[in-house]
Amino acid sequence: MSPILLIHGWGLNARLWDPVRERLGEAAESALDFGFYGKPRFRAASRPLVVGHSLGFAWALANIPRPWAGAMAINGFARFTHAPDFPEGVPQRVVGRMLARFATAPEEVVSDFLDRCGMTGPIETLGLVHEPLRASLSWLALCDERPTLAELDCPVSALAGDVDPIVSAAMSRVAFAGHALDLVEGGGHLLPLTHADRVAASIAAFHESCR
Repeated sequence: MSPILLIHGWGLNARLWDPVRERLGEAAESALDFGFYGKPRFRAASRPLVVGHSLGFAWALANIPRPWAGAMAINGFARFTHAPDFPEGVPQRVVGRMLARFATAPEEVVSDFLDRCGMTGPIETLGLVHEPLRASLSWLALCDERPTLAELDCPVSALAGDVDPIVSAAMSRVAFAGHALDLVEGGGHLLPLTHADRVAASIAAFHESCR
């Protein structure tokens, strides 16, 4: 079967996927790490099933060469910010304020974001690598991979939370109109951590269907 490539979102690292990888076992062969907390890691895979969390899904659309066996978004999107033809997006000023604060208080920006995501327990930002965080946040403000998503020649599936404070349910419905979208009741923005069983089962079933 095709390898599963797991891609985390902004402010996180590959450990986001640890609970899901434990459940998937050897099927989840590789997890990309952007290097927000250390050395980046990426191992190319042939015809992968691409699973992206949040920004990770849009980034994959822009950067991971095709062909893919399938594409699955977890709390994901192809465009994040508001546009005249995407009123469900987050206002540009929200990301603009984060970027402005990041210049002088990067740890606070990341900590506040993770707190808003619903991260439980102490939020450790020691060792943050500022440049990839800043660059990816700048990219997030401008990215629009909706044309890429529309042109994919592989199956597409999405799993989202119906009370996600970052990517609203309305935003998910519009982003994945025409594709299979499963909204998790009571689910927030960190489904791989809070609903690991559901996420792993969804990935495994989609993986099987993409043979």
